Amino acid sequence: MKAVHVFLGPSLTRADARAVLPAATYLPPAKAGDVYRAVRNGAKVVAIIDGYFEQVPAVWHKEILYALSRGVHVLGASSMGALRAAELHPFGMVGVGQIFEAYRDGVYEDDDEVAVIHTAEESGFAVLSEAMANIRDGLRQAMKRGYIGLATHDTVLREMKRRHYAERTWSLVPEIARNTDLPRSESDALVKFVENEAPNRKRLDALQLLMEIEQASSRFEEPFKPPFEFESTVFWDQLVSGVRSGPGASAGVPIGAIRSHVGVVEDDADAIFEGALTMYLVVKEAHRLGIRTEPEQVARVTERFRMAQGLVTPETTQDWLSRNMMAEEEFSALMEVLALVESVARHHSAGLDAFLPAELQRRGRFGTVATAVAEKRDALAEFGNTFPAAEDVGTTTDDLLSWYEQRFRTLDTSFDDHIRARRFHDGSQFVCELLLEYVREGEKKTITVRADG
Repeated sequence: MKAVHVFLGPSLTRADARAVLPAATYLPPAKAGDVYRAVRNGAKVVAIIDGYFEQVPAVWHKEILYALSRGVHVLGASSMGALRAAELHPFGMVGVGQIFEAYRDGVYEDDDEVAVIHTAEESGFAVLSEAMANIRDGLRQAMKRGYIGLATHDTVLREMKRRHYAERTWSLVPEIARNTDLPRSESDALVKFVENEAPNRKRLDALQLLMEIEQASSRFEEPFKPPFEFESTVFWDQLVSGVRSGPGASAGVPIGAIRSHVGVVEDDADAIFEGALTMYLVVKEAHRLGIRTEPEQVARVTERFRMAQGLVTPETTQDWLSRNMMAEEEFSALMEVLALVESVARHHSAGLDAFLPAELQRRGRFGTVATAVAEKRDALAEFGNTFPAAEDVGTTTDDLLSWYEQRFRTLDTSFDDHIRARRFHDGSQFVCELLLEYVREGEKKTITVRADG
């Protein structure tokens, strides 16, 4: 049963868990990437009991679907596990216990029904607040046994629910009773009931989950058969790129430490942060718009990137990947994001153009650009506001492109791909602009004005 990985924190002590399911691998509460990592580490059954809600990104729905698609049985109960199981049970995630059922049936809707604050793992995940689900269950039991009436039940429930989850404890009952004129006898009886019974629905559901795994272990010997096809997208690739085994972020380079180093040391920190923001926003916008990359587009972007980085042989490429601590699949995901940047820019071309003056002004270069544009307009006027041919200024298109490569930049990919990357619609538009720049810089040898006819 070592192939069973259980994510467990404050809902149940490790000792109580091992008493029921001794051979499992017990892990801290699940956070984003942990289920994916468990699958890569050989888990055949994943049981999610506890998970983080606020401190770090929560476990992704997509990674649970990934686990199911790989034949891994995924179960959930009690806390984050109950919540995710209620959301994903149509896809095959198994939910266990009353809390799962309440989420599944719409009785519970808020995450804070199961959220608590607790100590760190070193202190045993000791609970410092009471889960709303436990409070509901305790009040229900107390009323069923006759300790409190419906009015007290509803009042305590309402007052507990309106508080932040970190503030909820049974010790609030006397204060609630004083502030709402509850019968003293009922509030005292409720306090006594809680002291004696310690109602804990989260614990009971967690135990039920572990018992089901232990008692039905033969059921999990065969791989899970998913009722769906898992779709790997660029968004999924980016999500998992930081948790893959091997090179990259999963090699132990914390994101926070990277951010701090860049902020202090790197000369182009502003540009790095802006580039990261651009990629983040592009991926979100592409997802919103339903924009997908095509293999041919990704191939063009990849070729352009390789040429720009000097990755012209398998050896130089592998060296670059090693220096940047990237696996090949991470490189592919990056290329897809760069292709998305191109696609989203094309989709928002009008809006992008509207902000070009502001960006040039921010960089202190708008005056220079505006002057150059005016000079080109004057040059065009000399030709009767008709674009000249290359021969009219004593050159050829081939020579003009050679001048471009010497003066500005190398055509590192095909001509069509190059002009597309620089946001020209076609080659003639690019050549016309280049010709005006050639004239403006005084590189022309002669000017022959053509006359109509």
